[in-house]
Amino acid sequence: MTGLLTGYAAAAQSATPTTAGPQPTDVLSWLAWGLAAVVLLFGMMTASSLASAVAYSVQEKDTPEEATSTISEATPVATTVTSVAPTPTLPVEQKVAA
Repeated sequence: MTGLLTGYAAAAQSATPTTAGPQPTDVLSWLAWGLAAVVLLFGMMTASSLASAVAYSVQEKDTPEEATSTISEATPVATTVTSVAPTPTLPVEQKVAA
């Protein structure tokens, strides 16, 4: 009888919990880490989108018109003008869910 009581007292004083399954603090920390991962993912997507937009705007500024404007006007520049007919665009069908 004393062995059973001693074993019970020793188990009650152990540092590790004997309950199975996740504790509420574990679930909350998983939720917090998951939310932090989603925020980090959206932040990276926003940063890459902004970097792409900046690169595109810099590329648009480097047009041939601006490049030829830096050439001195004393230098003759040969240009060829070709006329290209625009391609007709057809309307796109849109289906609306009822």
